[in-house]
Amino acid sequence: MGVLRGYGICIAIIFLILSGCTQEQPYSPVAIPGKIVGFIKPSNATATVFLIQGLETKTTFADSTGYFEFDSVVAGIYHIKISATNFGAQIISNIIVYPGQTTAVPDVFLKPYPEQIYSTFPVDGAEHFPLTDPIQIDFSTLMDNKSVERSFYLFPTTPGRFQWEIISNRNRLFFFPNDQYVTNVNYLLIITTDARTIYGDSLSFDFQLTFKTEGLKITSTIPDDGATFISPQTYIYINFNSKMERESVENNFLVTPIKLGNFKWFDSKQLCFQPGSYFASNTIYKVSIFDGARDIYNTYFGSDKEFLFKTEPLLIISSHPVHGATQVSRSSPIIFAFNTLVNQESVQNAFSVIPAIEGWSFQWNDLMRFQYSGTSRLMENTYYTVTIDTTCRDAWGNKLPKNFNCIFLTGN
Repeated sequence: MGVLRGYGICIAIIFLILSGCTQEQPYSPVAIPGKIVGFIKPSNATATVFLIQGLETKTTFADSTGYFEFDSVVAGIYHIKISATNFGAQIISNIIVYPGQTTAVPDVFLKPYPEQIYSTFPVDGAEHFPLTDPIQIDFSTLMDNKSVERSFYLFPTTPGRFQWEIISNRNRLFFFPNDQYVTNVNYLLIITTDARTIYGDSLSFDFQLTFKTEGLKITSTIPDDGATFISPQTYIYINFNSKMERESVENNFLVTPIKLGNFKWFDSKQLCFQPGSYFASNTIYKVSIFDGARDIYNTYFGSDKEFLFKTEPLLIISSHPVHGATQVSRSSPIIFAFNTLVNQESVQNAFSVIPAIEGWSFQWNDLMRFQYSGTSRLMENTYYTVTIDTTCRDAWGNKLPKNFNCIFLTGN
């Protein structure tokens, strides 16, 4: 028996060991990093390279051959900015890194700058440059300002003004357009060798910079796209990044469900649409500007633009007396105001007062406000409960979401 008992114990131990070995373990995926490599030419540019994703930035430097690399890069989409003193800068967008793989960036060729020019904004070859941003030139020394301004040429010709700053014994120049740049246009900036330092040294060669402006776009709207709980009494505001040909915008503007109204322009970039009547409650509206809209430079959007917003439910926005009021005058009328136009009959059918008031009736100022009053006086020292129930509807059939109750106490 002892032998059998020992044999059974051994079998149990072996079973427990095997059970432990075969127990299922949770799967833990491992993120395998990738790598980005590339070459910068000329190799003597001594470039700084920035790897950018959102607000995260990593920095490295090109070696004496122009080679650079970023190791242990999490898979994703990145931008790279390369800058070098006296060589300007470049930005390479949408670089894709795959897990465990090396992404090779095409060779980057930096354009030499005259030794007096340290850096620029925008960088050479930049696209989508904002229409009212200043051009910025950082010099490596103090410049004879007037000689630089006389040597500064921008094509297409753009009237503007210069502004200078001194930073650590060197100059920074800003050029602000008086109005704006033209949308979606390639610009050429030239600073000729007539530009001099305060010591009389000229640029070693003509400096040239090219950039392309952004296209026509909507910069902001009120209400915002996707906004909810918007007052039915709202106006619609649209800001554009360029001066618009106003008639083309108005002819290509639509609010659905259909809403007619008037246009008011604060200037050629800011439009306000004032609907002829209030919006319905609890309704999704779409504002569309079709591609026929253009700016004064005959630039079009390239596609229809639209945004959505939803109005708030039907609400009672004010009452008199207010809920919880005491010592209310026995001659006081009962007054209600709504946030949009209402169906008068539905409001009156949904309205009740306890205790009832003999001889009182409804007087409507408009389809948003009414007064319930009469020649008889309210009872003294009495609690009144006024209710408007959920059968109350706006002019489009949308119901009050919940009963509205107002309780007040009269005085002597």
